[in-house]
Amino acid sequence: MKNAGIALAVFTLSLAACGSKADMPTAEQVAKAYETHLNANLVAQLGQRMEVRGWDDLKVDCTSSGPERVTCVTSGTLDLVGFHGGVQLKPEPVPVPAEFDITFAKQNNTWVPISAQKKR
Repeated sequence: MKNAGIALAVFTLSLAACGSKADMPTAEQVAKAYETHLNANLVAQLGQRMEVRGWDDLKVDCTSSGPERVTCVTSGTLDLVGFHGGVQLKPEPVPVPAEFDITFAKQNNTWVPISAQKKR
């Protein structure tokens, strides 16, 4: 019985160490990380820039993926606006399906995006 109590205590502490959903990146943080990834890796080579204007339809499921790391699986859509040479390409944002999952690391008590992986 004593061993079972110790095992339960260790299990509870390990779950607490993973953090709660309240201590995960918000949908806005994920959307902004998505925007940063697009601009750094996809469209900058073409002289274009993307801006996230809406994330109301973005669904984010963040789970611990290591010490001080979280991977956020995305689904739904983001509202994007494209720019070329500083000129907005369309008058209204375009809903685009979320195609990347974002991994964050905790640095100075803040979630910082460290990688993005395209969905298969």
